[in-house]
Amino acid sequence: MSHLLEMRKISKQFNDNPVLNGIDFTADKGQVHAIIGENGAGKSTLMKILAGLFPPDSGDILLEGRPVAIGNPKQAQELGIAIIYQEIHLFQDLNVTENVFMRREPLKNIKWLRLIDWDKAYKETQKVLDELGLSFHSKAIVKSLSIAQQKFLEMIKALSQNAKIMILDEPTAAFSEQEIELLFKVIRDMKKLGVSIIYISHRVEEIQQIADTVTVLRDGAVIESCGVRDIDRNLIVKAMVGKELQDRYPKLKVKIGKEAMRVEGLGYQGMIGNINLDVRKGEILGITGLSGSGRRTLAKVLVGIHEPSEGKIHLNGKAFTRMSPHLARQNGLCYAAGIHNEEGLILNSTITENITLPNLERISSAGFIKSGRELLYAKDLVERLEIKADERDVVTNLSGGNQKKVILAKWLFSGAKILIIEEPTAGIDIVSKIDIYNIMNELVLSGASIIMISSDLGEVMGLSDRIAVMYKGEIRKIFSREEASQERILYYASGGK
Repeated sequence: MSHLLEMRKISKQFNDNPVLNGIDFTADKGQVHAIIGENGAGKSTLMKILAGLFPPDSGDILLEGRPVAIGNPKQAQELGIAIIYQEIHLFQDLNVTENVFMRREPLKNIKWLRLIDWDKAYKETQKVLDELGLSFHSKAIVKSLSIAQQKFLEMIKALSQNAKIMILDEPTAAFSEQEIELLFKVIRDMKKLGVSIIYISHRVEEIQQIADTVTVLRDGAVIESCGVRDIDRNLIVKAMVGKELQDRYPKLKVKIGKEAMRVEGLGYQGMIGNINLDVRKGEILGITGLSGSGRRTLAKVLVGIHEPSEGKIHLNGKAFTRMSPHLARQNGLCYAAGIHNEEGLILNSTITENITLPNLERISSAGFIKSGRELLYAKDLVERLEIKADERDVVTNLSGGNQKKVILAKWLFSGAKILIIEEPTAGIDIVSKIDIYNIMNELVLSGASIIMISSDLGEVMGLSDRIAVMYKGEIRKIFSREEASQERILYYASGGK
């Protein structure tokens, strides 16, 4: 019996650099085949070839035993291949149904007129939403949905286009535990429909829960491909990185110093309210909560992207009732944004330009940038943070892990004393995660403070000195490191008192 999908001896190189070296990969109906590997292992390139974004240099693709040529994304879609990227690709100002039926709206005849049958479209969309147990409505405007809900919408859109093979690229980046469980339920429902799911992730524990088969890539080659039950977590990690990793959350014991920042009664337009919080020098304060809890809004209010509507922010012994990004940076408060790295980077600029942008005064003289001085500073940070690239390289060409490091490097260059880091390791591999954690350790060792906003409870509990849990715009509980457990955090994150 032939596989639904076979990719045979797929090879690809860019600028004479081999990225894929004769990859063999298969996928079957009603199964989840996970692909795992470090950033740069070749996972995304392999899937972009399948989705028609890149042509392979050599190799064959077969669907249901028949050779196919996939020259562009439209051809891939017509063959029943859909890819859901980490970045959201939806029309934010349109509603759910308009996005699902874009360019293929059902029509009806009224006398001599041919009109869009919106009643039918809304009814069909709502039926799928209800069947999959999704809580948002077919008429909801997309920008009002959470990141997780928008991801589910993209999957529904692909299903409605009769996708036989659905590629999910890091689908749970910044998902809460409940959203991950809902995603797994939706995936199991799709399996019953005979859809083949190709699941790209760095989260080994997720793969062990949801996948039937796993393929491990390293340096553009298949290292292991087997049933999930035939391999344990340690062997998967060893296959990915070529060695065993001892400590996933390398937390250092750092002496906690004086108060660095305090907020009193902070609020913003009813979205967050009555926020009372402090962070000390040398401390990592974790902030977590479910999607929609207000974590992200709080970060943006603290650094003045949203101006507070009530309350005070105390910095350097001064109380501020108003805040702006410029004022925050002047007082050493910086925000490393980002579920997706483009929020914190100018992707078409070089590493050097991204690093020095927040503090051009430091590399300027008489209003002119000293390029030699600029390169020296950038080169030093590239080496210190072990960014695997030349400081003149364009950021868009870097792996996700190295892009995260560039975001941290730019705020180190700006002289950050209090660094708000949002989803520090979303969508990056295990080794790069540990690199990021070690950079955070170095920051707090030097006396800086970190506010880490994360939906990954493992890293929140593994790295934080204290953990603040948010629910509906308020802080429901603050735990010490010793008090915290996953169950207790989820109790308060779900509205417990």
